[in-house]
Amino acid sequence: MSEVQTLAVTRPILAQGPRTERVLRGLALTGLVLAVLTAVASLVVMVVLPAERAEQLNSTVAASLLTVGMVGLAVAGTVLARQQPRSLIAWLMLGTALAWLLGTMALAGAWWLLDGDSALAPFAGWLTNWIWVPAQALSMVVLLRLPTGRLPSPRWRAAERAVLVWAGLAVLTTALLPGPLGADILAPLTNPIGVSALSGFSEGLLTALFIVLPVLILVSTAAPILRWRRAGTRERAALRWIAVAALAVAVAAPLAAVSEAGEILQGVAGLLLPIGIGLAVLREELWDLDLRRRYDRLRLTRDQERERLRRELHDSLGPVLGSISMRAEAARNLLTSGDAARVDSLLGSIGDATEGALTEVRRLIDGLGPGAMHDHDLVPALRVQLEAHADSFPVTLHAHPDPLPPLDEKVAATAYLVISEAVRNAARHSGGTGATVSLRMRGDRLRAEVWDDGRGVGDSAAGVGRSGMTSRIAEEGGRLSIATGQAGGTVVTFELPGALR
Repeated sequence: MSEVQTLAVTRPILAQGPRTERVLRGLALTGLVLAVLTAVASLVVMVVLPAERAEQLNSTVAASLLTVGMVGLAVAGTVLARQQPRSLIAWLMLGTALAWLLGTMALAGAWWLLDGDSALAPFAGWLTNWIWVPAQALSMVVLLRLPTGRLPSPRWRAAERAVLVWAGLAVLTTALLPGPLGADILAPLTNPIGVSALSGFSEGLLTALFIVLPVLILVSTAAPILRWRRAGTRERAALRWIAVAALAVAVAAPLAAVSEAGEILQGVAGLLLPIGIGLAVLREELWDLDLRRRYDRLRLTRDQERERLRRELHDSLGPVLGSISMRAEAARNLLTSGDAARVDSLLGSIGDATEGALTEVRRLIDGLGPGAMHDHDLVPALRVQLEAHADSFPVTLHAHPDPLPPLDEKVAATAYLVISEAVRNAARHSGGTGATVSLRMRGDRLRAEVWDDGRGVGDSAAGVGRSGMTSRIAEEGGRLSIATGQAGGTVVTFELPGALR
């Protein structure tokens, strides 16, 4: 069995308990059953609708294609969830499918109530007025985060936030807008909880939201296409299906707003997207792609750690041990001369050097993993670590607030290792006299800065230490920058999202 296959088999067992896995897999299967039942009910209603009503349903063909496509998306999400129960993208896919199908079912149910002159028809119609918004927003988030559940880069968080802000405003506006409901087949129903005082403001805001929507869709569809262009050879096979489907959505979205043919094309795109995702999940083993990428990052980090340890042993521990060997040989030679004072002096220096070697060994062990984190939180653990530089390179530590709120263990460990490496690099290579470490919380994000008063980074190439720090931060979805400060010296800055426990 290859290393990648071994990782694919063992990682879920290590990361998740059996009971949690069973519950999540059961929920995924329940969601799929609900999606299928909702789709069947919706298709039956579309078939039995009177012809004049069906013509007003934004094209029965488009709605039917979208319904079938969402069932396909639910199937793909369920398969992925059963392979990786804690996969974010799997649950986003399943949630998107359910949101669209429940919206379609709500519209059909509202029409049935209206046809039967039910007093509940206006309230069911009110539900249809806004329930499509979460479905649309989830679709865009899925496009942004395909295929691994992560954004293409931290810069794409702005696009995701824009989608979420749009969704919140659109739900409030469509839920409170007075007057006729949005679906033509529900005429002459009006919004039962519409706020007349908001009429002018809501209409203008709704118009702006509908203008912005195609732009957000185009931005979202650009993410999987960009991933495909940047992917390596072995990743492109899985991503090409998603990229083609995303391109179809990008073309159909603007046309759907201006023509009925565009609505049908949007329905086709709605069918192609789950087909593309399904091919990536079922044929190209999308979950294995995610594991392979994680494995590659782990292997890169391991190789960098090995290189750093080799350099540390060569530069620091090697000379100390060599010096001990030379002094021991000198003391041995002096024994024959009877110069007890010099022998005693050499033996004393050997003892001091041995203590120094032991201290260096402890430091190297700490560098392999945050052992101090076992007994302390991040700030106390850093203080213990930074005390090792107190005599030769004093470091001041500031935390805002102090103490910091409880941090996620992995985020705290990453911050500890990166700050330790940055301080160690500054002490050895900056030519300065000391450094300052600052920790600050920004919402749920941990921001850290390490500044020294040395010569600055200049044009020097990134070594193993800097590459290792960048890889660690990127692994947690954060950003790291290394630059010369305005007042001189080197400034290492990074942010880690989701830092709160």
